[in-house]
Amino acid sequence: MKAIDIMTKEFDAILPTATVKEAVTLFKCGFRGEGRKGVNALMVMDENGKLVGLITMSHILKAIMPFYMEMAHLSEFAWEGLFERMCHKIENRLVSDFMEKKVITVDPDANIFEISELMLKSRVRRLPIVEKDKVIGIVYRKELFFKIVETMLEKEVCK
Repeated sequence: MKAIDIMTKEFDAILPTATVKEAVTLFKCGFRGEGRKGVNALMVMDENGKLVGLITMSHILKAIMPFYMEMAHLSEFAWEGLFERMCHKIENRLVSDFMEKKVITVDPDANIFEISELMLKSRVRRLPIVEKDKVIGIVYRKELFFKIVETMLEKEVCK
């Protein structure tokens, strides 16, 4: 079984020049909206559709945490209004300021063992599938696990 056999062809993406506020809107709703509960990662793609990064909810959370709180381990203190100020401070910054620039990818022919090993060793939950510099899909850890379930159980268990 290969990446192309288990990948999802639909994924949410954003330009690196978009604002953090625009990204947060997509995290909440996703592009495909209509009852969707949102997404927790966005592929960052340039105008030509080339993958240039990845931004996750964790990147946003880290961006609003003042550096001195992390250094002094003061995160249990909640100073009135600080959270709101930090959110507004970054809302108009660019996605490219916070995105992961070194995204681990695989090609469509990567086998399921390569994908599993890469996800486990790299501690990633998603792997973009790239062919000729274009993202053609994504393999999520959850989907990979469901292939294991499907193989072991060979029939539908939950209804």
